Amino acid sequence: MPVMTRLYQDHAAAMRAVEQIEALALPSVEPSILGGDALREYRDMRIERDPVTGEKTRIPEPAPATAAGGALGAAVGGSAGLLAGLGFIVIPGLGPVAAGGWLVTALTGAAGGALAGASFGALVDLGIQEEDADLYTETFRRGGVAVAVRFPEAYRGEVEAVLAQTDASSLPDLRRAQQAGTPPR
Repeated sequence: MPVMTRLYQDHAAAMRAVEQIEALALPSVEPSILGGDALREYRDMRIERDPVTGEKTRIPEPAPATAAGGALGAAVGGSAGLLAGLGFIVIPGLGPVAAGGWLVTALTGAAGGALAGASFGALVDLGIQEEDADLYTETFRRGGVAVAVRFPEAYRGEVEAVLAQTDASSLPDLRRAQQAGTPPR
């Protein structure tokens, strides 16, 4: 299946993009996240929706013994599942990263052995051009997060349209900021 990957300045922007993809409710359209150490703080968090206001709040995950009881009363969004399965892996060309969703399985499972063996093959499989690897690495270092969406070809138009409406970072802007040594906007 094809994969489209976009960069976001922070976790919140990436999760808004994930929610928009999930709102499509199309079969086999699967978002995943990829980032650096900044994602570690989100690993043990869950998202709860206030029943009165509908506002989403990040809550520290309780100890495993109490997690089941606490989760029963919580209305948890699907994007919280991406964080629950957060794994830390090394991707050739990007280095150590945190990944959630289908990426964890793809990069650590049987297919992961093949991906990890080809230095930039893993990047291509994620929809990342080899020449952009340094942009991703630097964005992750600065707390940015990538959203990779795997989808059946039949849904390409819908996925592209949703991702075009998100506040993804422009790769040319990121490249100029990196070359100038300034933080991206």
